[in-house]
Amino acid sequence: MRISPPHDHFLQLTTKENLGRSSGIILQKEALSIMKTVEAQSSRENIEAGHLFRPTDSNFEKLKMDRETALDQMWELIDYGLATQLFEIKYDADVGELRLVTFLVGLPGGMPLEEPYKLLIGRSTEHLYQYIQNKRILTEETWRTVLNQLAEIDYKEDGPGDELDRLLDPKQFPLQPSKEMLTRSRGLILDELASETKVIVLPHIGFYFLPESEAANFLNIANEYLMTKVEPLAKAFDSEIRLALDRLFSPGSGDVEINEIEIIRAKVETLYGFKETLKEHGFYAFIHNLKKVTEIAAKFAEVEKKKEVDRLLKVYMKMLDSQFDFDSRLLRINLEKDDEHNLVIVDLLRKNPKVLSAEWHDADSKIAVFVNNNQNNIKEINTLIYQNYRFTTEHILYLKAILELNEKELKPIFKDDEFVKTYGKNLQAVYFNYIPWFYKLFYFLGITPIVNSGYAKAKSILTFLQMDRQFLYQKRRENFFKKKLREREERLEKEKKQQLKKALVSALTDAYFTKNCLPSVDWLGMNYPAFSAETLEKMIPDFAFLSTTGKSIKPHSIILFPNSPEFDSLNKRLKDLLNQWIRGEVDPPKEDPELLVQMRNLL
Repeated sequence: MRISPPHDHFLQLTTKENLGRSSGIILQKEALSIMKTVEAQSSRENIEAGHLFRPTDSNFEKLKMDRETALDQMWELIDYGLATQLFEIKYDADVGELRLVTFLVGLPGGMPLEEPYKLLIGRSTEHLYQYIQNKRILTEETWRTVLNQLAEIDYKEDGPGDELDRLLDPKQFPLQPSKEMLTRSRGLILDELASETKVIVLPHIGFYFLPESEAANFLNIANEYLMTKVEPLAKAFDSEIRLALDRLFSPGSGDVEINEIEIIRAKVETLYGFKETLKEHGFYAFIHNLKKVTEIAAKFAEVEKKKEVDRLLKVYMKMLDSQFDFDSRLLRINLEKDDEHNLVIVDLLRKNPKVLSAEWHDADSKIAVFVNNNQNNIKEINTLIYQNYRFTTEHILYLKAILELNEKELKPIFKDDEFVKTYGKNLQAVYFNYIPWFYKLFYFLGITPIVNSGYAKAKSILTFLQMDRQFLYQKRRENFFKKKLREREERLEKEKKQQLKKALVSALTDAYFTKNCLPSVDWLGMNYPAFSAETLEKMIPDFAFLSTTGKSIKPHSIILFPNSPEFDSLNKRLKDLLNQWIRGEVDPPKEDPELLVQMRNLL
């Protein structure tokens, strides 16, 4: 059997007829037997169905050859450019494993192999995606491990190997495969996997499936690294990045209701705009993968928001259809209520052709009013107001706003004498609340002109009252947005402190349990630039972190986890590690052994 690998022509194959004419080579009986079988199975239909010649012992037996002879003749066919090795990755869902299936493919009738080859690659990618979706679901622990690697400024795509590295190991093939085939195939599969929105692709490390429901949580975890390491260093090596990031969410700018996902997304999008700079200096892989997570988290949040809005809209529409609850039939929504869904619901109701709407300013709030666009319904509401509400509420004014704003559409309703009569009595009851008492006397005396002038005065008072309330509403809105902006800045500051706390815990965990070193103030500042000595000096008393130099923070101070129940498990783990270092069971850091004892005593 030949030892050296054949020259694999990959997709640039020829036929035995062309080979005979160009070089005069005639195949041996065994090679010819294999070639005939390969040609018979290398049809387009078989390639599409995956029914190609597989170099297995059972197939060699059918050809009446031992394995060594068959492989020797296959070597010859590949070397002459009559055949090539291709593969398909298959996923066995029952056992949850991937396997590599290799084929020997020829070129019957001069049929090009490019398209069938890509078909095999596409199917392999699909099977690999199914495996990742089922068996490689990203967990919080794995995500932190991944981020620890990605957040290194000198991150390189190297590691223990991903699934493709293991599957496409040349040893998995009967004969040494074409290097071009392996390189190109791997590249195509990686590109297709990377285009999948829910797959995190880390070449030579691993592939992970990102559950939509966990994306926001993973985004917040990544933000710890973004805030403390990536963002400060990116600002340091490019002034344009620093200016672009500093312009985001500056005090007094933007939407006061912006949420955490949108804040992180804006930062990531800004940094991604400098991807060439990031590729040159570092962090491109971190931002590239984080961009995918932000898009999934934002999309999932939007879907969840829409579900909630749709649910609330159904509730409101059902209320408008009610035949028994007056407050539901004449629906009011307070536009000043601090509910993020309110304005969306109001907008959808206004656009609904089955609903009529208007606005009215109460004494202390602006109200959106809605009724079903049904004249019988409006007549019944008018009657109910007369029977139950005309002397005690402003319900008739809500209905008046509906009728006046939708006058053209509701014009036929005023041809109903009974409706007009009842509506007039309702308005009369309200108007008498806005004019002097003696107009009632003129009403009972039947002096109509004077009463009508009183009604006109009441209308005028109501009009000016609405104008005045509109002005007060604008003032309230200004104060509301100022308050919300203030609250937002306070909330962001509070959240930033909490994120810094989580990030510091993560940095300490990384130092002690991964990098086997002591996290001094100098070490933290070098590896996590957001943790300056000044920042740590504020954080230690705020969150009860421990320091080997107490409240006085020095460059050589070692920071430990807070001594509180929340960190019992981490402190126990650290104490065990310190004991192992002190006893020499694990190679300790280079610092003075007495420092390790001091740290253990602090715990």
